[in-house]
Amino acid sequence: MKRFNFVFILALTLFFSCKPSPKDAAIFNDRLMSEQKKVIIKYDELLETYDTYVAKKMDAALLEFQEQVDNSIATIKTIPAIKEGENLKDAILEYLAVYKGVAEDESQELVRLYKVPENEFSPEMRVTWDSKYKAVDTKLKEADKKLQAVQAEFAENFHLTLAK
Repeated sequence: MKRFNFVFILALTLFFSCKPSPKDAAIFNDRLMSEQKKVIIKYDELLETYDTYVAKKMDAALLEFQEQVDNSIATIKTIPAIKEGENLKDAILEYLAVYKGVAEDESQELVRLYKVPENEFSPEMRVTWDSKYKAVDTKLKEADKKLQAVQAEFAENFHLTLAK
């Protein structure tokens, strides 16, 4: 009976010690989210160029946005997932894939349209630009919602409190 108790206690200890600590989980989460933040900053910088309407700044901001998305994806792929953190890593990569698509497709088209000289910018072009911009906004909000759900589950699993 003593041998059974010892084996049972040893098995329980090994089972519970395999899960990363909340501190390890928080560090893992923060590393992933720091890459997300870098992408969002570059995207926001691109959006600011729409307001200032300086074509060269739009091109530069678009390029920086595209490069940051690629760099962040590459960085995240090198981060080893902790046990029970695979879903979060997959979710952030999926999230960044949405941003990559926006950077390579819709944002390029939005910049191209926005750089059309004002006297050539037709009402139809404005409608196209507005609808593309709204579609991008919706797409990014949906991606954000999915990532937040996975991150909340991850936080709950490791008893973490996420900053708003």
